[in-house]
Amino acid sequence: MSENEDADGKEVSVSMELSGDYEEVISKLDSSDSGRTDLDPLLGDLEILLETVVRINGGTRSAIAQQLPEGMTVAFDAQAVVDTLQVLERYDLVVLEGNTWKPGPSLQE
Repeated sequence: MSENEDADGKEVSVSMELSGDYEEVISKLDSSDSGRTDLDPLLGDLEILLETVVRINGGTRSAIAQQLPEGMTVAFDAQAVVDTLQVLERYDLVVLEGNTWKPGPSLQE
């Protein structure tokens, strides 16, 4: 295994050789088994909520709650929207301007 790091520290190159039985090597490369599948419903709802905020270009908690599509894992009322958006705000995914939640800096890049 070899590693190369760029002088400015922003680029990394890694080379690795895997050898052995085909199925064994493929199973090592398969990333679909990693992660917690019990979080999938939560992550799906967060993605839908963020997509809604972006689609309507922000709105009040009530406006966002009304625009959420049916079929989410958990029903979101206005208070649940605020509770969730407050968490997402910590990750710069949304910002609160007055009483309007808007897409945050992370989503505008």
